[in-house]
Amino acid sequence: MVAALASVLVLAASCGGWLVLRYYDGKVHRVPLTFSPSVRRPAAAGGGTQNILMVGSDSRAGTGGEFGEVEGQRSDTTILVHLDADGSTTLVSFPRDLWVTIPGYTDSSGRGHASQKAKLNAAFALGGPSLLMATLETLTKIRIDHYLQIDFIGFQRMTDALGGVTVCVKPLPGGSTSNLDDRMSGWHGHVGDNVLNGEQALAFVRQRYGLPEGDLDRIRRQQQFIGVVFRSATSTSTLTSPAKLTSFLDAATSSITVDDGTSLADLQPLAVRLHGIGTPGVRFTTVPASPGQLGGQSVLLTDPNKLAAFLADLGAAPPTASASLPNIVSVSAVEPAALTAVMAPVAARAPATIRTSPATKAPLTTKAPGAATAPGAGAAGSCTY
Repeated sequence: MVAALASVLVLAASCGGWLVLRYYDGKVHRVPLTFSPSVRRPAAAGGGTQNILMVGSDSRAGTGGEFGEVEGQRSDTTILVHLDADGSTTLVSFPRDLWVTIPGYTDSSGRGHASQKAKLNAAFALGGPSLLMATLETLTKIRIDHYLQIDFIGFQRMTDALGGVTVCVKPLPGGSTSNLDDRMSGWHGHVGDNVLNGEQALAFVRQRYGLPEGDLDRIRRQQQFIGVVFRSATSTSTLTSPAKLTSFLDAATSSITVDDGTSLADLQPLAVRLHGIGTPGVRFTTVPASPGQLGGQSVLLTDPNKLAAFLADLGAAPPTASASLPNIVSVSAVEPAALTAVMAPVAARAPATIRTSPATKAPLTTKAPGAATAPGAGAAGSCTY
């Protein structure tokens, strides 16, 4: 989701729209990152390689109890985006039920806690972005350079601002329809194309029960959805429409959180790379894990050797001097017409659009069972369970 935001904002900057970028950068929420003295962070990769952590939080703030009342927040979606110096991009999903070591930390009351074993999403609940980053760096030995987060309400607003998005669902083996109706997440769909508004999209990417591989299948849905939203956000119909583009940017920048050392200009490499979603240069993958039981709860376990081999492809490159970005000057407001003028050159080279339709409470269109969505719609541009 945040990738879609970055694509529009930073591509605007690459066309000379620094005033526009500065304006929207001021609307983004920021959070400080603090790490326990006992945490030893890996060295930065350098050399043009960057690692960006994208998190979908399950915070219910601002939803009016629509998704139930749950204290605090957890990381519903955790993706490490690896921008390699060789030009390739890998989006690595980490299951929320992954069994990990959470490093020692100090809570908001100043009380210290020793390291512990728990599910990955517990790290975010216990210590927020800083502890989640420390946990992933401990697991992967990869330094994370930037942090981006979006919550439930922001996810909905961004999807609605695009006028809804289309996802494709395939039938389950054996004829079961458990992937089409889930009272826990609120997802109700059908085989083939489903045109979703923000509320339906959130239910779609949050379903776990009724899917053959539970959390792993949910990750595949999330990966598919990222591709769909990114293509919609960078399509000609969005970039050349003042009302639609302004609505999307307002929804996106008022809904995301980044670390206090990150500006939207820092996301330029992410935007440029992900503009190639659907090509061999951008791939989605998931940390290898297998189901298990620990302490009476279902978890996903990693094999250290398999994990090490998996992460070997994300090795750091030797550091080199990086180019500096142009200076940004402040601006008090952005007119839609001016924004469209800035984005017009981007639209000319934007990837093919996907079909979108006005959002409704029910899906609008249906294709034959198992039919694929537009190229780049998901990890492989095809339907998911």
